[in-house]
Amino acid sequence: MLSITWLGHSAVHVVLGGRSVLFDPFLTGNPSYPENALDRLGKIDLICVTHGHEDHLGDAAPLAKQFGVPVACNYEISVFLSSQGVENVEPINAGGSIDLLDLHIAFTRANHSSSVHEDGRARYLGSPCGIVVRSQDDGFYHAGDTDLFSDMSLIRRLYRPRVGALPIGDRLTMGPRAAAIAQNEFLQMEAVLPIHWGTFPLLTGTPDVFQSEVNRGQVLRPKPGETIEI
Repeated sequence: MLSITWLGHSAVHVVLGGRSVLFDPFLTGNPSYPENALDRLGKIDLICVTHGHEDHLGDAAPLAKQFGVPVACNYEISVFLSSQGVENVEPINAGGSIDLLDLHIAFTRANHSSSVHEDGRARYLGSPCGIVVRSQDDGFYHAGDTDLFSDMSLIRRLYRPRVGALPIGDRLTMGPRAAAIAQNEFLQMEAVLPIHWGTFPLLTGTPDVFQSEVNRGQVLRPKPGETIEI
């Protein structure tokens, strides 16, 4: 059994293998984040960050310090977080993996960009990634921000995620139709959570369109802060 809580935008909390994992913790400034929702979920064991944009890197540094937990991220983000006083960072790039906290953490390809704004300029923070976290008998895939690409079939072949989260907002990531193709043809997960939609006016893709296009697996439709066990 895996529990999944959508915290708005692309922030997702998952419990698998007895470990509590927080992905892309954009909480402060996230209009979809329910106040104090993270507090109600209890402990955090691990933070995973897919790329450096503020709406994904978010509160990774203060939360890592608060909970004293490792942050799994690409190499450039690990350097950036270390400069902010985060002591426990685990750099992983696409194609790499580590075993940590009785979990197997693998970073995969994603088609996007990755930077943080400093003094009105964009600072490059390495290549964006997707992340698969596996326990002994279950797996969860967070695609981060990405376009559709056919090598998603290799993610299924290599890591067999049972449940996942795919962006559907369009404009800055793939839209609902492309995300449905990712699920139907390449990933074929048992259940999929649409993320990165509705937070800002630019994101026009909707879960209704996504669900209408998906013909494999269950589309999860929790409210922000609601926990689903699957």
